[in-house]
Amino acid sequence: MKMVIVVACAVASLAAVVWSLAGMTIDRTPIPEAGQSNLQNLWPFWIASACGWASLTAMWILLRRTPVGRSVVGFGRSVLLILTIAVGARVAVLFTHEPALSDDVYRYVFDGRNAAAGINPYLKTPNECFGVIEDAAEDWPGQADLLPLINNPQLHTIYLPASQWVFASTGLAIMDDWSDPASSARVFRAVFIGFDLAVIIGLLIALARAGRSPWWAVLYAWHPLPIAEFAGSGHLDSLGIALLVGALLAYTKAPQKIWEWTVMLALGTLVKPVVLPVAALLLKGRPWPAWARSLAIGGTVCLFIAGPLWLTYDAQPLKNMVSTAELFTLKWAHFGSVYEPMLWTIEKAQPQWTNDQQEVLARRLCIAMVLAVVVVVWLRSRDVWGGSRMILFAMVLLSPTAHPWYLLWSLALMPMTRSGALWIASLTLPWGYVVLGDVVSWSVSPWVMVAAYLPVYAALLFDAAKGLAVARRATRGSASRG
Repeated sequence: MKMVIVVACAVASLAAVVWSLAGMTIDRTPIPEAGQSNLQNLWPFWIASACGWASLTAMWILLRRTPVGRSVVGFGRSVLLILTIAVGARVAVLFTHEPALSDDVYRYVFDGRNAAAGINPYLKTPNECFGVIEDAAEDWPGQADLLPLINNPQLHTIYLPASQWVFASTGLAIMDDWSDPASSARVFRAVFIGFDLAVIIGLLIALARAGRSPWWAVLYAWHPLPIAEFAGSGHLDSLGIALLVGALLAYTKAPQKIWEWTVMLALGTLVKPVVLPVAALLLKGRPWPAWARSLAIGGTVCLFIAGPLWLTYDAQPLKNMVSTAELFTLKWAHFGSVYEPMLWTIEKAQPQWTNDQQEVLARRLCIAMVLAVVVVVWLRSRDVWGGSRMILFAMVLLSPTAHPWYLLWSLALMPMTRSGALWIASLTLPWGYVVLGDVVSWSVSPWVMVAAYLPVYAALLFDAAKGLAVARRATRGSASRG
């Protein structure tokens, strides 16, 4: 009975999330009135998301205390119910919500439609197309209407080749009747919903292999965050996460088949390079020939996928992408829990430095901390799911830019490896959208960051203390047996 009540509350909360997104509009006009209106639209979403998070937390507690799952309601029927509700929520958002929290999907459409029209997406910026006025001058139908919706139109695309091939394939599927920005974006969002569902199916397979309840999958499948970010905003990260989960599935089934999981990790790296440390984790303890074989396979895959896009036109596409990447890595920052206070400290300690010098030092220190985490996890972790989750979560906490959808790379692994700190972050990190309430200065109050991150770091300290206590007990036990 408790499980039925919790499931009902979770489903009701999902309905509230869908409703809040259906009524959401975000105005980026740089005037105070726009920010006030945005906050009015964000509060229902935050409240509905908190209710969904609380319901899933209750389910987590039940799953730990009672043998809910295969032996009670049947594994097959549980899987069908989980997938039906997960699909239903995502499809409802797809058709009732237009991208508001993020406008990245319009750049995906621009890149994909260009590629489908035979234009290398790394060679043309949106600004270079702004002279298009009449339909006859468009490179493809709907281009003129799409251009004003694209952020950073002066820059070449930042998105990597594996994503670009998916953009191009999706662009080919867009018919003239779907050429308006909203319809085109909906097609792209549907594709990334498909990859998100592949993630859920992969998690269900992993749980079945481990002999665990499929209901653990709802910690991701019914979580408001992936529904808002993939069904709502259409972020490409679902592609990379699907490849990551696929690689972990391949490894845990047949770790000796290096080529299987290496190919998926190489493709995932060409979505976002955050998966690179996972490759080192999967190669832990293997002889150097295995490392060399994995490197050769991964390099071949990367060359095959990236070469046609990057190495043509005297490698100008690659140069354009690198130029954009350098700007992003130097100047883009948002809601970084370590980076923001670190930069503030450097500014106070070295006021005579230029802003660029201060930014570079703060970012290098964050990178050094990420590398330290990777090394520690590589040395100590015995579980590839847990090790991957720790690395990917640390990257978000230590990144200058901590968008909510970045957290989904680690949150997707929660059904297989839990973390209280990560779970709390899945509730609080979306509070960073409060920046939409100040579209004049695009700043976030330090108190919002304290409220968002203090419980996360408190949970991290608790987990660390608990881990040390367990290690000490194990050491004492070994000593007494000796």
